[in-house]
Amino acid sequence: MISRREFLQASVAASALYGISGFGNWSRLAAQQVLTQDDLLRFDTFGNISLIHITDIHAQAKPIWFREPEFNIGVGEVRGQPPHVVGQDFIDMFNLTPGSPEAYALTYQDFTALGRTYGKMGGMDRVATIVKAIKADRPDAIVLDGGDTWHGSMTSYLTQGQDMVNIMNALGTEAMTSHWEWTFGTDRVFELVEQLNFPFLGQNIFDAEWNEPSEDFPSYTWFERGGAKIAVIGQAFPYMPIANP
Repeated sequence: MISRREFLQASVAASALYGISGFGNWSRLAAQQVLTQDDLLRFDTFGNISLIHITDIHAQAKPIWFREPEFNIGVGEVRGQPPHVVGQDFIDMFNLTPGSPEAYALTYQDFTALGRTYGKMGGMDRVATIVKAIKADRPDAIVLDGGDTWHGSMTSYLTQGQDMVNIMNALGTEAMTSHWEWTFGTDRVFELVEQLNFPFLGQNIFDAEWNEPSEDFPSYTWFERGGAKIAVIGQAFPYMPIANP
């Protein structure tokens, strides 16, 4: 039987995936101790096309302790603007309730105390549960991954990304682009790409020797869903040569 702590942990994970707009009602239900998994997985369905976009998993296959930073300094006109707002300023800007699941997930305020209540966050089992729930209602939903997925954990280091490739295939991912996947090196990326059940897109990935677009990765892929033809273009992280992960 799931414990209250595990349930709150799943609530925070689901909230982070669905976005801040889904927090309010869940917080009220949680406070009343009437929140159910069905409440967490319920969403408004409309239109004829649904996209499930997952990104920046950082190979965290299991739930982790995740603490938002105390500093995020914006430069120039973006100073003091999202996403360069943290802590109490973030709580005030978005009118969050201190001590609530959303305050725990989105700020560092009272992290240690709230961590004892809400537990760890994330985990690919939670992601899979949400994808499965959406697919049950919208079977034609397209599952996309924005990269920063293969690296960042001990298991990904030990398997050189193999664990996350296996998970992405099992999840039913239908297309992805890259970010710090390239920290494994070009040869390893090629080995992993060959194992994918879906295209690895990158219209801006260049061949370093000839300084021209690489022919090894498609720029885009097509889907026909909901009576429409949909193009998905892969834009890999453009500052890899000069950025620090």
